[in-house]
Amino acid sequence: MDRLSLPRGQDRQPVRVKDREYRLRESEARALATVGTFRVVRADDLQPVRSSRDAWSGDLRSLAEQGLVDLRTVEVNREPIAVVVLTHEGKRVLEAHRTPSDRPAQAFHAGLVKPREIAHDAQLYRLYRAASDEIEADGGQVTRVVLDYELKRDYQTFLNRPDRPEGRDHHEDVEAFADAAKLRVIDGHLELPDLRIEYETPDGRIEHRDVELVTEHYSRSQLAGKVAAGFALYRAAGAGRGHGQGTRRGGTPFDPHHLERL
Repeated sequence: MDRLSLPRGQDRQPVRVKDREYRLRESEARALATVGTFRVVRADDLQPVRSSRDAWSGDLRSLAEQGLVDLRTVEVNREPIAVVVLTHEGKRVLEAHRTPSDRPAQAFHAGLVKPREIAHDAQLYRLYRAASDEIEADGGQVTRVVLDYELKRDYQTFLNRPDRPEGRDHHEDVEAFADAAKLRVIDGHLELPDLRIEYETPDGRIEHRDVELVTEHYSRSQLAGKVAAGFALYRAAGAGRGHGQGTRRGGTPFDPHHLERL
């Protein structure tokens, strides 16, 4: 919201994008920016929700009726969970109301790119909150969030760049990208975090923290790679001490409300 010229306060105000007019208040604008940043967010992370039906109320209902978000009920760990994604209209609202800045812009995402990964991706906002709370407690101010999706896209773009020298060694490319992106190559593998949080320190330096959501299905070698890469690791409180079904991208055996630092 800091770099968006969207309404502040409790009263809804007109917001125009070309020939369309929407009406938003601050809480709705914040929800819109949050969903756009993290691609998919649980409805109960945005407003009080006792069941998936409660998502169709309050700010989320207003945003959905205006065509700015899409509300869906999906199954996460065998339970129906309401999630929110940005529509292309919602993304246009955010893009049209950026304020000028000399810092890298926050990327916004519309729609579900990989529906099979919803269970994992819907927890990334909670992962961010856990890590950003620590950053802010130390006096830092978050400036941008970068998803693993963005890092992977940039990585593939670099590997397949049109001006890549013929005969270029693949391992040299991996090391070059890692160096430019401030990532680590561990045992020949480029380690990519679930989230990169960029922030300004109290003395004005721009730093970043790479964070990873660990599930009970990580192998020892996977964990060792994340640790060696310097990632901040979090898991669901109690994860790894029970028994459940899932996959690497399917989240923990139960859907957590609290994450703990490893």
